[in-house]
Amino acid sequence: RVIDQRLAEANPEENKGRDSVVLSLHERMVGDIRPALLVLLGAVGLVLLVACANFANLLLARIATRTQELTIRAALGASRVRLISQVLVESMLLALLGGVAGLVLGTWGVDALLALKPANLPRVENIALDARVLGFTFAVALLTGVIFGIFPAWQATRVKISSALAAGGRRTAGGSSRLRNLLVIAELALALVLLVGAGLLGKAFWRLTNVAPGFNPDRLLTMRVELPEARYQKVAPQTRFRDQVLENINMLPGTEAAMISELPLGGSALNHNFIIEGRPPMSAGEEPELYNRSVAGDYFRVMGSPLRPGRLLTRADRADAPTVGVINESMARQYFRDQDPLGVRMRWARSEGVEWITIVGVVGDVRHFGLAQTEEPAIYTPYAQAGQIWKRWSEIVVRTQGTPDLQSAATQLKQAVWKVDPLIPVTKVRTMSEIMSVSLSERRFNAVLIGIFAGVAVTLACVGLYGVVAYLVEQRTREIGVRMALGAQRHHVINLVLRHGLTLAVGGIALGIAGAFATSRVLTSLLHGVEPTDPSTFLSVVLLLLAVTAAATYLPARRAAGLNPNVALRHE
Repeated sequence: RVIDQRLAEANPEENKGRDSVVLSLHERMVGDIRPALLVLLGAVGLVLLVACANFANLLLARIATRTQELTIRAALGASRVRLISQVLVESMLLALLGGVAGLVLGTWGVDALLALKPANLPRVENIALDARVLGFTFAVALLTGVIFGIFPAWQATRVKISSALAAGGRRTAGGSSRLRNLLVIAELALALVLLVGAGLLGKAFWRLTNVAPGFNPDRLLTMRVELPEARYQKVAPQTRFRDQVLENINMLPGTEAAMISELPLGGSALNHNFIIEGRPPMSAGEEPELYNRSVAGDYFRVMGSPLRPGRLLTRADRADAPTVGVINESMARQYFRDQDPLGVRMRWARSEGVEWITIVGVVGDVRHFGLAQTEEPAIYTPYAQAGQIWKRWSEIVVRTQGTPDLQSAATQLKQAVWKVDPLIPVTKVRTMSEIMSVSLSERRFNAVLIGIFAGVAVTLACVGLYGVVAYLVEQRTREIGVRMALGAQRHHVINLVLRHGLTLAVGGIALGIAGAFATSRVLTSLLHGVEPTDPSTFLSVVLLLLAVTAAATYLPARRAAGLNPNVALRHE
């Protein structure tokens, strides 16, 4: 605020209506990627919950088969605390073994994560399995073993000794079957939430890959040059450097056209308040804004930007020629809706003495701020008439006649620059297709990781459902044998088992849909052209989960239908 006040006092007209934002270094580094990382953290949490529910389900099933053993030990004098302690120790050991297995998989996962990482992910080189990760993993494993093992342990010691011994161990600990069903429903609900998130991000990414960027990226090579301020502070050496470099590049075999400007998709441009000649004046700071992009060479030919009315910038638009500019369609629509913009003059606001710029053409929009953002009003002006290079570094873009070898082309382009000045740094030689891929890397990273997490969650949920249904078949083997002995057909038995499994699936899906509707809105900032409640995504996920759960239920159902009634009737 103090700096704002001093600037306003020093230049009241220039700084009227302007404000500034102060960001910490940490926020500046992670601000853009923070929402995506929080979403991924939430997805990991959901997968952990699914795994914990599955873990508790398996413990309940294991304890149900040990009811007679625990009852006999209690009858022989074992205290309830001792029995609970034993079950807890077993659950903690299982959880720790799972943590060790997770660390082994994690060592491979880190390499895969680094291979998928987006270009703008900060401090990615610090990702490693260090002591903090090991400590956190074992802490989570121990907590999982305790928290999700305490209730099964308590359930195991609730049965009455006389009743359990009389039943011969065939009873499960009270209410465990109902609890296992609820756990499966919760697993399926969480898996559906993750599947919906993966589907939304995947659909948004697919739509972004089909967005027209406003230029043709094929056969475009780019490189960055940086002009030392000591030798290129004045306009004349800057102009001479640009002209000579472009001339050298255009003489290279295989070159179709070349230009110097800012790259699209990079979000780099200067914005200015401007005034249109003949329109009512506005208060300082309230004038409309547009982005100014200075270009040199055959910019529009290189980018393949379509010309609407008027003409393009040419080499004749030099410093001593009338000041001209070409606007994009967004500016034409927003500020010249009922007027032909050709021949209209404009200038920068609060810049007395600056020449008026005559609009000589209109070109198609180019997405300079990313494929997910629509283009803002902009004007293209010749570098020769800009008076200065806005940045010490500039991007050189070359359209080739064929698909060149990148290494060979990079060498030739660097030589073309170094013929003019051998001390100029030339970096970031890339294809435009590579730049487009990098611009999508963060969204690709999010979609792939959420998809992997969703796949793991669905697998765990289906394993849990399979376990519950298989255990049901085991518990009702005698009943199934009686039904078949009395004339029940195979399809009757299959329907009986499927009905139970699909009832759980429908319950989980219904709960998951409600959860997905409530949570999918956190993805809004990561979606492009897709609503958080996109009906087609929800429908596809529901059908997919129904199909997968039906398959998980059908396997034990088919096994039940294949039972021999004589064997089933003798089953204990």
